[in-house]
Amino acid sequence: MGNQTHKIVKSKVTEGLHDMESRKGRFRAFDAIRPAMLKMVPNYPELSNRLRKIKEYSMDHLDEVIARAQRSLEEKGCKVYLAETSEDAQNYIASLIPKEGLVVKSKSNAGKEINISHYLEDRGVTVVETDLGDRINQLAKSEASHSLAPAIHIPIEKVTELFSEEEGTQLECTPEALVISARKGLRDFLVKADVGISGANAIAADTGSVFVTENEGNIRAVSMMPRVHIVIAGVEKIVSTLEDAMQVVRAAAVYGVGQDIGTYVSVISGVSESLDPDLEDYSHGQGPKEVHIVLLKNGRKEAMDAGFKESLYCINCGSCLNFCPVYQEVGGKYGYKYLGGRGLVFAAFHGDLEKSEENGLSLCIGCQKCQTACPVQMATPNMLWKLRQNAVAKEGAGWKKDLIFSMLSKPNTLPMVSKLASTFGKLALKEADKGKGMTSRLTFNSFGLPQERVIPRFSKKSFMEIAKPKALSKPVKKVGFYPGCVVNYTETDLGEALLHVLGENNVEVKLAKEDVCCGIPSIVSGDLAHAKSMALKNIETYSEFDMDSLVFVCPSCAVAFKEEYPKLFAGDSSELQEKVKKLALKVKDINEFLSQDIDLKPPNQRVTETVTYHDPCHLARSMGVKKEPRELIQTIPGVSYVEMQDADTCCGFGGSFSLSFYELSQRINEGKLKTVNDTKATTLATSCPGCMVHFRDGIAQHKMKQNVSHVIQILSRAYGRR
Repeated sequence: MGNQTHKIVKSKVTEGLHDMESRKGRFRAFDAIRPAMLKMVPNYPELSNRLRKIKEYSMDHLDEVIARAQRSLEEKGCKVYLAETSEDAQNYIASLIPKEGLVVKSKSNAGKEINISHYLEDRGVTVVETDLGDRINQLAKSEASHSLAPAIHIPIEKVTELFSEEEGTQLECTPEALVISARKGLRDFLVKADVGISGANAIAADTGSVFVTENEGNIRAVSMMPRVHIVIAGVEKIVSTLEDAMQVVRAAAVYGVGQDIGTYVSVISGVSESLDPDLEDYSHGQGPKEVHIVLLKNGRKEAMDAGFKESLYCINCGSCLNFCPVYQEVGGKYGYKYLGGRGLVFAAFHGDLEKSEENGLSLCIGCQKCQTACPVQMATPNMLWKLRQNAVAKEGAGWKKDLIFSMLSKPNTLPMVSKLASTFGKLALKEADKGKGMTSRLTFNSFGLPQERVIPRFSKKSFMEIAKPKALSKPVKKVGFYPGCVVNYTETDLGEALLHVLGENNVEVKLAKEDVCCGIPSIVSGDLAHAKSMALKNIETYSEFDMDSLVFVCPSCAVAFKEEYPKLFAGDSSELQEKVKKLALKVKDINEFLSQDIDLKPPNQRVTETVTYHDPCHLARSMGVKKEPRELIQTIPGVSYVEMQDADTCCGFGGSFSLSFYELSQRINEGKLKTVNDTKATTLATSCPGCMVHFRDGIAQHKMKQNVSHVIQILSRAYGRR
């Protein structure tokens, strides 16, 4: 990403962070939707897997289901137009509307995709949005800020002002008064409209039925009252059967708003049979005389060919947005046409990688909350990482990242940098409040280090230099230990705590003579050349170890070895692939190893602390390790354990993300720290050194008092280490 593009993204982020009214609106919606969704989803345990299979089949047989849908729709009297491009769709739709005609339009993401409202208005057509949220945005000349709740960023006082101006009288500032005003205002447009335009939640290929779901009832009026009804839908909305379409509609309600089914579900199967096709006179409300189905191809085949087929599984329920920490803080500034990460994929597969970059390709933190919240389990972060690879291949990673990744890939560079930093660091750094780390004496904003940021001290000697694993005559297990960069050069105490805990449990630990970075920062940045260089060194080193497991205290490093290395070398020699696979099978997070692979020696020293636990994203979601750290903490005598609310939400660190977007990173962290404070805990435990660094900074900024420890450090204290 070029410097100019980065400035554009930073500007959007700053604008989003400072729009506090929009933020309030988003959080009001989240507070209602998140609990309802989390409560409703367990009632449908098979829905997600079933829906994914439905969408997989449809996309794998796309030409077939399009042809079947076209036949079925035409048999029902509909006219089907396959639009290769947005321009084709725009021209066809415009040809169906009288000059200076009146169009009533319901919510349609595909309509927004082709900018149909603006296109028609530029040609003298009056377009009236009938979805209440879209109508508010239309009057406010604002863009939608959520898939299902497009006007959550506009406060009720502003809505009252808009509706009062529209009606010509001062309205009461209550939801009831505004709904009555909206209903009254829209009724006249619906009665007089020449054409109604809607989207589609799903189209059943076998019956030629179009499904639309809503909470207000206006889509039903749009589809019935005007003489002509136009449906705009991407070809990915087609599914094989009526039953499959019902699953889509149910999933949109369950995952989108936490309802078992949408308030209104309409099924449109052709023109109104009550109409005489030769009848010239038309009375509104009988059903449409013409139904046109505009099916958008518009880059979708290219997306599939480029490896982004999964993006077309999306049902636009907005669940990903409800749980995305970046969207939570910057709202509609993240995404392009379609909000969030999926919108960035959309921009890229339309051949506009630059648009994707300018609208937040670098913003995905990789927490994977979008994937776990998605009814089709769409791996949006992986698609964004792939797009970053395309961007790096096209324009490079940028000089700062290139310099850093080059340093990380060379065994001797980081030890030298660490020694220089510990020796001369005091010239540029000073002790932070209460000795929690260091802060800058200068302003290093270009490296993401504002003066107030608390960073860890560099150690005079790396962990590799000071490490002394316990000599054991008859160990119960042999493990290799990969410390990672943070432990090696700043959190050396964590490495020593691990050696102590494993020594107490009669586990032999083997260490490499020298290490390089695991490569995960390069992988998520799209720089695969440096990532492969790092990975090869690590594979060669640790494949030589005689060990039962390779243990990690950093889940990001573990994920690199376990999941990313096999992907990096998927096209290489079978010999290398086999070596990578064998190494990946030995990867264990330390919590996992202590809980599952040995009989843990009960700790006997009291640790009188109230402890709460934060789930690191990579550990909880990529590796599925959640209960083990909690069980270990609760084996410790004297510890009072308190579960925090939403323990698996992201802390905002994201490695280089917190360097590039520190203000956003800290804003995400603020919400997390509030839940920590609510527990009244004295110690915040986690299982990721990166999270620890970020939490210490946040705690210092907010003058909080909690200590931050890795689970292994607390366990080490319980074995008597001080």
